[in-house]
Amino acid sequence: MLVGFGGIIASSSGAALLADATDATRRATRFGQQIALGTTAAFLSSAIAGALAAPVASLLGARPEDAPVLRALVASGGIIAALSIVPILAIRAVPVAQHTLEAPTRNDLVRRFLAIEVLFGFGAGSFLPFVNLFFADRYGVPFSALGLLLGVLAVAGSIGALLHGRFVASRLGAIPSIVLVETLSLPFALVAGFTGALPVAVGALAVRHFLMFGASGTVNAFQLSSFTPAERAGANAFFALAWSAANAVGAVLSGAIRARLGPDGFTVNLVTLVIAYGLAALLTWRLFATHEPSGDVGARTLAVPDSRG
Repeated sequence: MLVGFGGIIASSSGAALLADATDATRRATRFGQQIALGTTAAFLSSAIAGALAAPVASLLGARPEDAPVLRALVASGGIIAALSIVPILAIRAVPVAQHTLEAPTRNDLVRRFLAIEVLFGFGAGSFLPFVNLFFADRYGVPFSALGLLLGVLAVAGSIGALLHGRFVASRLGAIPSIVLVETLSLPFALVAGFTGALPVAVGALAVRHFLMFGASGTVNAFQLSSFTPAERAGANAFFALAWSAANAVGAVLSGAIRARLGPDGFTVNLVTLVIAYGLAALLTWRLFATHEPSGDVGARTLAVPDSRG
């Protein structure tokens, strides 16, 4: 709870700062790079945690899956995260004008983005918090190998995040490229849900991560470019809270389903994700196909070219 509370504050302020410090024409690429760095760090942490499980267990006289070992690994992650305060202290503030959008325009944008965030949050909560259990419970993957599998997914997401803004969104436009890759990701989620083969499941989820994380940077840039610098941190925090609340509901329901169905419940969870994501992609097109971000006061260029008509 505390990590989530602090995470929303940090991510909202950090995303707004990145948007303010980045030229509008490069914003989608910069957000993609940020996501790629984060997912690459996730790969390293997963792989290292898996590799350290056995030696830490030996040091503590326990098994790799015992609680003291998990506590030690989680605590080491907390220490590393706390060290992030060092580079943060070196960040200089970016001057922000106080101009805001007209209230009716701003409120309409918030409502539209909010509907999409709720769908994505619910869909993500139905499966993504439990990817590790999906591999462990359905396929019997040991703890020592689990970090490597999660790392494969993280690397796939990193590559997608680096490529989307630079090569896809810049050519197709923000909304067409977002909707396209989100839609293409859905069949791979279904394959992972119904296959009984571990390599197929890993490959399908890796492609899904490649596509969805690829779109994430462009989505973030598009959202924040729609609001003025004075509004960005607040808007981003509001969307993060909505996503997290929907994510929590999805997680509770998915847990109840698996409690009743066992490992087969993961198939239902992934189908739920596909339905929610499909609706979110459709709604993204319907609500924003003709929207032109105008949050950069005095700037005529967009974060990426957007569709019109």
